[in-house]
Amino acid sequence: MKRDSIRWNSSYNKRAKSNTCSSSRTGKPLSVYPSESAARKAADYANQEYDNNLVPYQCKTCKKWHLSPKDRQTPSKVCPKCISRNGKRKALYKSQNDADNRASILAKEQGVDLLVYKCPHNRGWHLTKGQ
Repeated sequence: MKRDSIRWNSSYNKRAKSNTCSSSRTGKPLSVYPSESAARKAADYANQEYDNNLVPYQCKTCKKWHLSPKDRQTPSKVCPKCISRNGKRKALYKSQNDADNRASILAKEQGVDLLVYKCPHNRGWHLTKGQ
């Protein structure tokens, strides 16, 4: 990872902020945590002090840790078999419910209607824009 992908910002209580990752809702840079345990401690603090419901997750873009509202978390991995229209590997969701949740989030945030379907290689569930 490049060193310049993280910057320190005194207006955010000296927490590291990402130069590459930003909030899909606000567009502001995300806080960056060097480990899962550091992110978990930050989530526990925010949940206790501010009555949040945050969970840590490892970012696929920067490989560092960020926090997300628990109801926005739909863990996925990359399908080793299926490729999307743009030539990239498709996201693979463990359950149909996880895929449905992600489709609902994207519909609300980006206005994209997605369909959920079972991976043809029986590895989980995918999203598609349909035909």
